[in-house]
Amino acid sequence: MVSPDDFQARVGEVGAALTPFLDGDAEPVKAYWSRRSPVSILGGWGAYETGWAEVGPRLEWAAARFAGGRTTQEVLVSEVSGDLGYTVSLERGEARVAGRSDVVPMTLRVTHVYRREDGEWLLVHRHADPLTEKTAPAAVLQPPTD
Repeated sequence: MVSPDDFQARVGEVGAALTPFLDGDAEPVKAYWSRRSPVSILGGWGAYETGWAEVGPRLEWAAARFAGGRTTQEVLVSEVSGDLGYTVSLERGEARVAGRSDVVPMTLRVTHVYRREDGEWLLVHRHADPLTEKTAPAAVLQPPTD
């Protein structure tokens, strides 16, 4: 039986692991990821990775880009069905990028997909990108050029 409380507790734990991530420590976040395929990440720094052999190092690489900060997770939507669950969130905070002294505000829009494995909710996908203003279709959809 799926316990919504177990899922929500895990979502909160993942959210709490984001602050050490901004201090350059990927291990608390990595602890909540599945090592089983398929796993994938579309990270806030762009590009993508698939499979734990690529996702794990990508998390370490991304954490190393930060030199301090804080963030909170505002879950907008969450749902569980069987052994899958997801959240759609805003991660709001401030961060210092490695090699710079200034702290800048940061808001990411984030989708996490979780899979229950052996009774434990683990991340299998993360998609994060900066929150931007709404964009008119004409700004994104360019007519073909000859």
